[in-house]
Amino acid sequence: MSKTLLQSINHPCDLHALSEDELTRVAQEVREHIIATVGEIGGHFGANLGTCELAVALHSLLDSPRDKILWDVGHQAYPHKVLTGRRDELATIRQYAGLAPFCSISESEHDIMGAGHASTSIGYGVGLKEAMRALKVPSEPHPPHVVAVIGDGAMTGGVAFEAIHQAGGAGTPMVVVLNDNGMSIAPNVGALSRYFTRVRLHPKLWHTRESMETRLSELPGVGRRFERYGEQMKESIKAFWAPGLLWEELGWAYTGVIDGHDVHALRTALRTALAAERPVLVHIATVKGKGFAPAEEGGEEGMERWHAAKPKSIANGVVAAPALPTLPTPPPQYTTVFGEALVQECRRDRRVVGITAAMNTGTGLNILQKAMPKRYFDVGIAEQQAILFAAGLALEGVKPVAAIYSTFLQRAYDSIIHVVAIQKLPVVFAMDRAGLVGNDGPTHMGLYDIAYMRALPNIVLMAPLATRRCS
Repeated sequence: MSKTLLQSINHPCDLHALSEDELTRVAQEVREHIIATVGEIGGHFGANLGTCELAVALHSLLDSPRDKILWDVGHQAYPHKVLTGRRDELATIRQYAGLAPFCSISESEHDIMGAGHASTSIGYGVGLKEAMRALKVPSEPHPPHVVAVIGDGAMTGGVAFEAIHQAGGAGTPMVVVLNDNGMSIAPNVGALSRYFTRVRLHPKLWHTRESMETRLSELPGVGRRFERYGEQMKESIKAFWAPGLLWEELGWAYTGVIDGHDVHALRTALRTALAAERPVLVHIATVKGKGFAPAEEGGEEGMERWHAAKPKSIANGVVAAPALPTLPTPPPQYTTVFGEALVQECRRDRRVVGITAAMNTGTGLNILQKAMPKRYFDVGIAEQQAILFAAGLALEGVKPVAAIYSTFLQRAYDSIIHVVAIQKLPVVFAMDRAGLVGNDGPTHMGLYDIAYMRALPNIVLMAPLATRRCS
């Protein structure tokens, strides 16, 4: 069996001498390695297949770990792990003493931040880059680069825009790659998601605006005025045409939309962005599940289903035949029981509604979404807003049920205390994945929920009791 190019990549610097054709081959080999490995052992799947070319392009241009690459959440960083000396350990991911399912600073010097929650990479990046500016060594040829890779689902989290606001105001020289695939775990919601979709579907707007500027400057009689009042007129034209106006107004240079599966296009855009020495957003379009037909061609349903792969779900690159059941049918999961019970409560009481923070299927609220869509609300990856929204509903007599993973509810702790508990508002927090949650590692443990909730006033803490019938 001939040796693949990927087998010769033991450190990211091994990519530096490869041609772009060879880099494209490496990206495809990384994809095939992930399909074969994760399809056998299970783990995050679709998002990783979408970032193979991006990981190769970044590491081919940067000198990691001197240059810092920050992968938001980390569920899209398997290609990064493969390229940074962990190729042969990928089969241990999510297992005891194996690789972490997200980035982990204790696992590799190339994992700059440990994360399991969304929307944090840009904030980390601003801190890293400002520290570099403050501690700059005069003899150093150039300070290290900082690149944050964030999915557009994570852009619905307010903390990401707090960092964008700071970096734009300070002129922090860093690059943010917006990996836009239209999905997080579930399909993205909200105005920002619609904006990204419009931009992604109309990349020619950017080129049309540039063409209009050129033609105006060449018109007899108009050309001189355009040159004289050029900047003012260009801003007006930009406001009408440019898809990156939002970022430009926040102090960021914008470039996009770039094909996230074209290594040459990615390297060209990234090279320009890295040389700009100012805040730059590189907007790329990728396909969640790229290279695996059931995800890539299955629309939103396929991408959502294959966000993660179950063990032994793929064989020889295709969906494996389901194993014949050998045990009695297991009882329904608590998540399903909760989802069905909430639908019943909504039918019984018109004041009851369900709220999720971009985790409809994970919390069972997909059942309510399908049965009673007008009683279902998804605020995006914004847990604090979920609780503030619930409080507003409660003030008007609605009975909100906020179904949120225990690990993610931590992010709304201020709102739980300040907005709900102190004001004695009737909000129900349905905490999924509470207690010991092993597979996703320490970032997703639900070990703290009882402790952090019991300390608060005006809260009743309850847990379901599993009963067993005796024959």
